[in-house]
Amino acid sequence: MKITIYNENRLTRQPFFKSLIAYLAQTDDVSLRQLHQVFKAEDKLDRKLDAYIAAGLIERQNRRYRNSFKIFTDEDFELSNFEKASTPQINTYDRPFFVESGSQIETLLNQSLIFQILENDINQIKLHFTTRFDFKENPTDDTVPATLANYFIKVAENLPLTAFEEGIYHIMGDTDPNYALRYMISFLLKFSKKDRVKSKPDIFVKVLEKYGLIEAINEKEYACLIDFKGESPALVQFEQADDFIVAQLKQSRRLASWIEIS
Repeated sequence: MKITIYNENRLTRQPFFKSLIAYLAQTDDVSLRQLHQVFKAEDKLDRKLDAYIAAGLIERQNRRYRNSFKIFTDEDFELSNFEKASTPQINTYDRPFFVESGSQIETLLNQSLIFQILENDINQIKLHFTTRFDFKENPTDDTVPATLANYFIKVAENLPLTAFEEGIYHIMGDTDPNYALRYMISFLLKFSKKDRVKSKPDIFVKVLEKYGLIEAINEKEYACLIDFKGESPALVQFEQADDFIVAQLKQSRRLASWIEIS
Protein backbone atom coordinates (compact mmCIF):
# COMPACT_ATOMS: atom_id res chain seq x y z
CA MET A 1 0.00 0.00 0.00
CA LYS A 2 1.28 3.44 -0.94
CA ILE A 3 0.75 6.14 1.67
CA THR A 4 0.14 9.86 1.28
CA ILE A 5 1.21 11.98 4.24
CA TYR A 6 -0.61 15.21 5.05
CA ASN A 7 0.51 17.94 7.47
CA GLU A 8 4.10 16.82 7.06
CA ASN A 9 6.74 17.80 9.59
CA ARG A 10 10.52 17.52 9.79
CA LEU A 11 10.45 13.78 10.47
CA THR A 12 7.75 12.71 8.03
CA ARG A 13 9.45 14.60 5.17
CA GLN A 14 12.55 12.43 5.46
CA PRO A 15 12.90 10.04 2.49
CA PHE A 16 13.87 7.20 4.85
CA PHE A 17 10.69 7.64 6.86
CA LYS A 18 8.57 7.37 3.72
CA SER A 19 10.41 4.23 2.61
CA LEU A 20 10.21 2.76 6.11
CA ILE A 21 6.46 3.17 6.57
CA ALA A 22 5.79 1.77 3.10
CA TYR A 23 7.82 -1.30 4.00
CA LEU A 24 6.17 -1.72 7.41
CA ALA A 25 2.71 -1.33 5.86
CA GLN A 26 3.24 -4.46 3.76
CA THR A 27 5.52 -6.54 6.01
CA ASP A 28 4.62 -8.12 9.36
CA ASP A 29 6.82 -9.08 12.30
CA VAL A 30 9.75 -6.85 11.33
CA SER A 31 12.92 -7.06 13.41
CA LEU A 32 15.76 -4.58 13.69
CA ARG A 33 18.01 -7.00 11.84
CA GLN A 34 15.56 -7.03 8.92
CA LEU A 35 15.50 -3.26 8.83
CA HIS A 36 19.29 -3.13 8.73
CA GLN A 37 19.27 -5.61 5.86
CA VAL A 38 16.58 -3.83 3.84
CA PHE A 39 17.94 -0.34 4.52
CA LYS A 40 21.63 -1.20 4.76
CA ALA A 41 22.64 2.01 3.00
CA GLU A 42 20.79 4.20 5.50
CA ASP A 43 23.10 6.18 7.79
CA LYS A 44 22.29 6.36 11.53
CA LEU A 45 19.29 4.07 11.12
CA ASP A 46 18.96 3.26 14.84
CA ARG A 47 18.97 6.94 15.79
CA LYS A 48 16.30 7.73 13.22
CA LEU A 49 14.14 4.86 14.43
CA ASP A 50 14.40 6.15 17.99
CA ALA A 51 13.29 9.61 16.81
CA TYR A 52 10.26 8.15 15.01
CA ILE A 53 9.35 6.10 18.07
CA ALA A 54 9.68 9.10 20.38
CA ALA A 55 7.37 11.06 18.04
CA GLY A 56 4.76 8.29 18.18
CA LEU A 57 5.09 7.47 14.47
CA ILE A 58 6.65 4.00 14.81
CA GLU A 59 5.98 1.44 17.51
CA ARG A 60 8.55 -1.02 18.88
CA GLN A 61 7.10 -3.93 20.82
CA ASN A 62 8.78 -7.23 21.67
CA ARG A 63 11.70 -6.15 19.47
CA ARG A 64 9.39 -5.87 16.47
CA TYR A 65 8.57 -2.69 14.54
CA ARG A 66 5.37 -1.47 12.98
CA ASN A 67 3.60 1.75 12.03
CA SER A 68 1.79 3.26 14.99
CA PHE A 69 -0.66 5.37 12.99
CA LYS A 70 -3.87 4.62 11.14
CA ILE A 71 -3.88 4.73 7.36
CA PHE A 72 -7.27 6.07 6.29
CA THR A 73 -8.95 4.36 3.34
CA ASP A 74 -12.27 4.75 1.53
CA GLU A 75 -13.77 2.10 3.80
CA ASP A 76 -13.42 4.44 6.78
CA PHE A 77 -15.94 6.94 5.38
CA GLU A 78 -19.47 6.77 3.95
CA LEU A 79 -18.67 8.60 0.75
CA SER A 80 -22.00 7.84 -0.94
CA ASN A 81 -23.89 9.87 1.68
CA PHE A 82 -21.53 12.81 1.78
CA GLU A 83 -23.05 16.30 1.76
CA LYS A 84 -21.09 19.45 1.02
CA ALA A 85 -21.06 22.15 3.68
CA SER A 86 -23.02 25.31 2.92
CA THR A 87 -20.98 27.32 5.43
CA PRO A 88 -17.24 27.54 4.77
CA GLN A 89 -14.94 27.11 7.74
CA ILE A 90 -11.21 27.05 8.40
CA ASN A 91 -10.47 23.52 9.62
CA THR A 92 -7.25 22.97 11.52
CA TYR A 93 -5.49 19.80 12.61
CA ASP A 94 -1.87 20.10 13.65
CA ARG A 95 -0.45 16.58 13.44
CA PRO A 96 0.52 14.47 10.42
CA PHE A 97 -2.09 12.03 9.16
CA PHE A 98 -1.94 9.25 6.61
CA VAL A 99 -4.19 8.31 3.69
CA GLU A 100 -4.04 5.47 1.18
CA SER A 101 -2.54 6.81 -2.04
CA GLY A 102 -4.84 6.56 -5.03
CA SER A 103 -7.96 6.33 -2.87
CA GLN A 104 -11.09 8.38 -3.43
CA ILE A 105 -10.48 9.98 -0.05
CA GLU A 106 -7.13 11.28 -1.26
CA THR A 107 -8.69 12.70 -4.43
CA LEU A 108 -11.55 14.38 -2.57
CA LEU A 109 -9.23 15.82 0.05
CA ASN A 110 -6.91 17.23 -2.59
CA GLN A 111 -9.83 18.87 -4.37
CA SER A 112 -11.39 20.36 -1.23
CA LEU A 113 -10.86 24.03 -0.48
CA ILE A 114 -9.10 25.86 2.33
CA PHE A 115 -9.41 29.47 3.39
CA GLN A 116 -6.28 31.46 4.21
CA ILE A 117 -5.68 34.68 6.10
CA LEU A 118 -2.58 36.87 5.78
CA GLU A 119 -1.82 39.51 8.40
CA ASN A 120 1.02 41.90 9.28
CA ASP A 121 2.29 43.26 12.62
CA ILE A 122 1.36 46.91 12.04
CA ASN A 123 -2.43 46.87 11.88
CA GLN A 124 -5.43 44.56 12.06
CA ILE A 125 -5.97 44.39 8.30
CA LYS A 126 -6.40 40.87 6.93
CA LEU A 127 -6.22 39.47 3.41
CA HIS A 128 -8.53 36.51 2.74
CA PHE A 129 -7.82 33.90 0.06
CA THR A 130 -9.16 30.54 -1.11
CA THR A 131 -6.94 27.77 -2.45
CA ARG A 132 -6.93 24.00 -2.73
CA PHE A 133 -6.12 21.66 0.13
CA ASP A 134 -3.26 19.97 -1.70
CA PHE A 135 -1.22 23.09 -2.48
CA LYS A 136 1.64 21.71 -0.37
CA GLU A 137 1.16 18.02 -1.21
CA ASN A 138 1.28 18.81 -4.95
CA PRO A 139 3.35 21.99 -4.85
CA THR A 140 4.11 22.26 -8.58
CA ASP A 141 0.50 21.76 -9.75
CA ASP A 142 -0.46 24.86 -11.74
CA THR A 143 -4.17 24.02 -11.47
CA VAL A 144 -4.13 24.92 -7.76
CA PRO A 145 -5.47 28.48 -7.25
CA ALA A 146 -2.42 30.70 -6.71
CA THR A 147 -2.41 32.87 -3.58
CA LEU A 148 0.15 35.02 -1.79
CA ALA A 149 -0.29 32.75 1.22
CA ASN A 150 0.69 29.70 -0.86
CA TYR A 151 3.82 31.49 -2.03
CA PHE A 152 5.00 32.61 1.42
CA ILE A 153 4.38 29.15 2.90
CA LYS A 154 6.21 27.32 0.11
CA VAL A 155 9.23 29.63 0.28
CA ALA A 156 9.37 29.34 4.09
CA GLU A 157 9.19 25.53 3.94
CA ASN A 158 11.51 25.26 0.94
CA LEU A 159 8.87 23.54 -1.19
CA PRO A 160 8.99 23.47 -4.99
CA LEU A 161 7.16 26.30 -6.74
CA THR A 162 4.76 26.34 -9.67
CA ALA A 163 5.87 28.03 -12.89
CA PHE A 164 3.78 31.06 -11.91
CA GLU A 165 5.39 31.21 -8.47
CA GLU A 166 8.85 30.93 -10.01
CA GLY A 167 7.96 34.17 -11.77
CA ILE A 168 6.96 35.72 -8.44
CA TYR A 169 10.24 34.53 -6.93
CA HIS A 170 12.12 36.22 -9.76
CA ILE A 171 10.41 39.50 -8.75
CA MET A 172 10.28 39.26 -4.95
CA GLY A 173 12.58 36.41 -3.93
CA ASP A 174 12.39 35.25 -0.32
CA THR A 175 11.43 38.67 1.06
CA ASP A 176 10.22 38.47 4.66
CA PRO A 177 6.42 38.03 4.48
CA ASN A 178 5.75 40.49 7.28
CA TYR A 179 7.84 43.17 5.57
CA ALA A 180 6.15 42.56 2.22
CA LEU A 181 2.67 42.57 3.75
CA ARG A 182 3.27 45.87 5.55
CA TYR A 183 3.77 47.53 2.19
CA MET A 184 1.13 45.58 0.26
CA ILE A 185 -1.62 46.11 2.81
CA SER A 186 -0.76 49.81 3.20
CA PHE A 187 -0.97 50.16 -0.57
CA LEU A 188 -4.28 48.28 -0.85
CA LEU A 189 -5.79 50.39 1.94
CA LYS A 190 -5.52 53.45 -0.28
CA PHE A 191 -8.27 51.97 -2.43
CA SER A 192 -10.72 52.17 0.47
CA LYS A 193 -10.88 55.92 -0.15
CA LYS A 194 -10.36 56.22 -3.91
CA ASP A 195 -10.94 54.17 -7.04
CA ARG A 196 -7.53 54.82 -8.53
CA VAL A 197 -4.14 55.07 -6.85
CA LYS A 198 -0.93 56.43 -8.31
CA SER A 199 2.22 54.42 -7.75
CA LYS A 200 5.50 53.44 -9.31
CA PRO A 201 5.56 49.78 -10.41
CA ASP A 202 7.88 48.59 -7.63
CA ILE A 203 8.31 44.90 -6.82
CA PHE A 204 5.36 44.70 -4.41
CA VAL A 205 3.01 46.50 -6.78
CA LYS A 206 4.13 44.12 -9.55
CA VAL A 207 3.39 41.10 -7.34
CA LEU A 208 -0.09 42.41 -6.43
CA GLU A 209 -0.76 42.89 -10.13
CA LYS A 210 0.51 39.39 -10.98
CA TYR A 211 -1.91 37.88 -8.45
CA GLY A 212 -4.80 39.85 -9.93
CA LEU A 213 -5.39 41.92 -6.79
CA ILE A 214 -4.86 45.16 -8.70
CA GLU A 215 -4.65 46.16 -12.37
CA ALA A 216 -2.79 48.91 -14.19
CA ILE A 217 -5.06 51.58 -15.68
CA ASN A 218 -2.13 53.42 -17.23
CA GLU A 219 1.60 53.75 -16.56
CA LYS A 220 1.04 55.58 -13.27
CA GLU A 221 -2.36 54.49 -11.91
CA TYR A 222 -3.86 51.28 -10.57
CA ALA A 223 -7.35 50.03 -9.73
CA CYS A 224 -8.21 47.48 -7.03
CA LEU A 225 -9.79 44.20 -8.12
CA ILE A 226 -10.75 42.78 -4.72
CA ASP A 227 -13.52 43.88 -2.37
CA PHE A 228 -13.39 45.36 1.10
CA LYS A 229 -16.31 43.19 2.14
CA GLY A 230 -16.53 39.42 2.19
CA GLU A 231 -17.21 36.27 4.15
CA SER A 232 -14.92 35.35 7.04
CA PRO A 233 -15.08 31.59 7.80
CA ALA A 234 -15.03 30.44 11.42
CA LEU A 235 -11.90 28.70 12.72
CA VAL A 236 -12.51 25.13 13.92
CA GLN A 237 -9.78 23.12 15.67
CA PHE A 238 -9.95 19.31 15.51
CA GLU A 239 -8.34 16.81 17.88
CA GLN A 240 -8.92 13.70 15.77
CA ALA A 241 -7.74 13.22 12.21
CA ASP A 242 -10.90 11.42 11.04
CA ASP A 243 -13.12 14.27 12.28
CA PHE A 244 -10.89 16.74 10.47
CA ILE A 245 -11.05 14.73 7.24
CA VAL A 246 -14.85 14.56 7.32
CA ALA A 247 -15.11 18.31 7.88
CA GLN A 248 -12.55 19.10 5.19
CA LEU A 249 -14.18 16.89 2.58
CA LYS A 250 -17.27 19.10 2.84
CA GLN A 251 -15.42 22.29 1.92
CA SER A 252 -16.22 23.00 -1.73
CA ARG A 253 -17.62 26.54 -1.87
CA ARG A 254 -15.07 29.03 -3.18
CA LEU A 255 -14.94 32.47 -1.56
CA ALA A 256 -13.74 35.58 -3.36
CA SER A 257 -10.52 37.17 -2.11
CA TRP A 258 -11.15 40.25 0.02
CA ILE A 259 -9.61 42.76 2.45
CA GLU A 260 -10.92 42.84 6.01
CA ILE A 261 -10.61 46.08 7.94
CA SER A 262 -11.30 45.38 11.61
